[in-house]
Amino acid sequence: MYKRTTIAVAALLVAAACNQDPTGASANEVVLAQQAQSIADNVVASPNAGTHFEGWLRRLVEALRTTDDPEAQACLAEARDLRQQAGAAFRAGDRELARQLLHESFLKVLCAVVEVFPNSPERTGQAVDQAIERIENFLGDREAPRIRAILAHVQELRAQANEALAGGDKVGALALNLRSIQILHRLVVHVRDRHGDHDEVADTEMNEVGI
Repeated sequence: MYKRTTIAVAALLVAAACNQDPTGASANEVVLAQQAQSIADNVVASPNAGTHFEGWLRRLVEALRTTDDPEAQACLAEARDLRQQAGAAFRAGDRELARQLLHESFLKVLCAVVEVFPNSPERTGQAVDQAIERIENFLGDREAPRIRAILAHVQELRAQANEALAGGDKVGALALNLRSIQILHRLVVHVRDRHGDHDEVADTEMNEVGI
């Protein structure tokens, strides 16, 4: 009986191993992603860096509602108009145009953010760099291919943000840094669900912010 039970258990284990997706994230890597995501959130929640995207930007938006800066107000007025156009496009069934208009509206909100908080691109960039460094130190030599691939992509976004900032495009730099923060904030989902386009997922989530 014991021998038959052992053989049966072994057969089940072999079958389970054969049915696993070899390209999928291991349970261990998902756990590592949870810890890495917490590290990122803790970094950008520091007093010098604000909070992760969903809290940081929403508090800025609340601050923008009472701003008397004329350029910021103009940016926000354009953002609201674009969002209304996006709603009309969505109702008309043109989802691609609606998505494009929502993104343009989001960039106009960032235009107002940069006007009122001119150092926001630099601060968000520093937060991302610090988060990456801490996550890499945490991982050490552990096997985490999906996490490392995502970190490499975020580093590419940071390089693009620095280029944009050097070229005087503060809004573009801030958008890239916020995309990086949002990807790190949703690291578990990206690792677990094997998203092919991390940027698209992050942008879709960010474009929901309006004023």
